[in-house]
Amino acid sequence: MTCTCGKELTYNELGLNKKFSAGGAALCIGCLAKRLDVSEERLQEKIEEFLRAGCKLFVKE
Repeated sequence: MTCTCGKELTYNELGLNKKFSAGGAALCIGCLAKRLDVSEERLQEKIEEFLRAGCKLFVKE
């Protein structure tokens, strides 16, 4: 699956899209950060939080 910008999406990017209901199109972390008006670093932190919580939508990369 690819982002609207053309980048191939990772498993964790797909997980973020499910968690944050980005709407219709799946977005890469850069595009999702822009849409949510947060930094990419903050989204990476959220991935780590979800991993620690045991969420199966994310994997350790």
